[in-house]
Amino acid sequence: MKLPPIEWIEKMIRIDSTTYKSNEELVRFLLPLVTETGLKVEEQTLVEDGKRFKNILAYSHSPDTPDTLALHTHLDTVDPGDYAQWTKTKGDPFLATRLRDRIYGLGTADVKLDFLCKLWACRLAKPWKRPLVLVGTYGEERGLIGIQELFKLKKFRPRFALVGEPSNLELIYAHKGHLIFNVAIPLVEAVKTSRTTSKKWKGVSAHSSTPDLGENALVKGLTDIFKRGYGITHLKSGTNFNKIPDSCEATLVSDQNETTRQIFKLVQFLEELRRDFKARKDPRFSPSTSCLSLNQATTHSDFIEFVFDVRTLPDVNHERLEKKVREGLSKFGARVLQVTSDASLKGQKSNRFLLEASRALKACGVKPVLKTKATSTEAAIYQAHGASAIVFGPGISFGNAHRPNEYNSLKQLEVATRLYTQLLKMPVGAA
Repeated sequence: MKLPPIEWIEKMIRIDSTTYKSNEELVRFLLPLVTETGLKVEEQTLVEDGKRFKNILAYSHSPDTPDTLALHTHLDTVDPGDYAQWTKTKGDPFLATRLRDRIYGLGTADVKLDFLCKLWACRLAKPWKRPLVLVGTYGEERGLIGIQELFKLKKFRPRFALVGEPSNLELIYAHKGHLIFNVAIPLVEAVKTSRTTSKKWKGVSAHSSTPDLGENALVKGLTDIFKRGYGITHLKSGTNFNKIPDSCEATLVSDQNETTRQIFKLVQFLEELRRDFKARKDPRFSPSTSCLSLNQATTHSDFIEFVFDVRTLPDVNHERLEKKVREGLSKFGARVLQVTSDASLKGQKSNRFLLEASRALKACGVKPVLKTKATSTEAAIYQAHGASAIVFGPGISFGNAHRPNEYNSLKQLEVATRLYTQLLKMPVGAA
C-alpha cells in the first residue's frame, strides 16, 4: 500500500487537535501505530492551564547516535473558524471528505497527514539505513512551543531535520522570521447618554504570511467604524494570531471616544510600518517584502487587546524592529503586553542535506524544486540547535492553509511517503 490506510487518515482528521486544546486523544490514537513500526517511543508531557499536551519521540537507535535524522511534524491545527464555511465537508471541518484526488478537512495540508506519511514510510523502509527519530509536536500554531520544550531534553540533538509543512512538494531551504505583538488599548467607559448599537462584518480568512489572499474582517470593521464616527465599547475578532480574521463584531456608541481614537492611531501606525517594509525586497520570497497583519481583537474589563504579526525577511534584525514598534506604540499610549519572536531559516542551496533530499526526490520521479517560504517553521529551531534543517511536505500552503475547505492531494501524499521512504533507505551522506 502506497498511502497510509484511509481509516488512519479519517481518524487523524476526526480527532480535534486545535492548538489550544489538549492533544492527548490524538497521541493515544498514534502511539500504538508508532510502536508497531519497531521504533522506541517516548512521550514528553506538559501541563498548561490544567490541560495536558504531549510531544511524541520515536527512536530507531539510541538518542545519542551520530547523524540522527528527525522526521518532524506538528500535530496541532489552527481553529477551524466558522463551520458553515466548510462546504466541502458538510459543515464539519473534522470530517475527512474525499473528492477525486483531493481529501478535505482541517489538518489535511497543515499538517497532520504528513505525520502519517512519515509513520508509514518508517514501516516501508525497514531495515533503516540511517538512524532516525519520528517527532510529533504540540503548540506549533501558537508560537512553536512544543519543539522548544523538546530541546530542553539534553539527549534530543538530531543532526538533520526534515520538517513537515505544506510546500507543494518543493524543498524549502530558507524562510521568513516571525514577530508577534500583543498590545493593549485602554477601554474608556461610554457616556451613559450615548446610544449603543451592534455591528458585524465578514471577511475571508487566510494565512497571515499571505495577507493579501484574504479579506481582513477586523480592518474592514475598524475602517467602517472610523468613517461613521462611532465609539467602540466592545470589539471581538480573530481566532489565531497567525490567521487573517474572517469575522468581526463590535458594540458601538454614537459618539467617538478616546478608545476609538487610540485604535485609529494604532491602525495608522501599522500602515506606516507596512509602507516602510515595502522599501526592502528579497526576490527569493513571495511576498517579496516583510508583511504585517492585524489578526485579533479581544475586549477585557479595562482594555482591548490587539494582536498583530510581522513576517520578516531573514536580514531583518528582530531586536531593532521590536524597539521601533515599542517606541511608536508608546507615543499614543498603547501598552505592549507580550512580544514573541521566531527566527528565520537561513539556509543555502549548497546544503549537503538539501542535496540528499533532492536526490531522493529525483529517485521518486519528481524534479527537485528548491524554494523559500513566507512562513516561520520549527526548522529554524532545529537550525538554532546545530541541525541541518529543511522544510518539505505534501499540499499547498498559499490560499489553502488556515482557511475553510483546506485540502491535500492524495497523489502528493503518496509522493511524500515515497520520499521519506527513500531517505530512510539511503546511507548518511549519499548525495
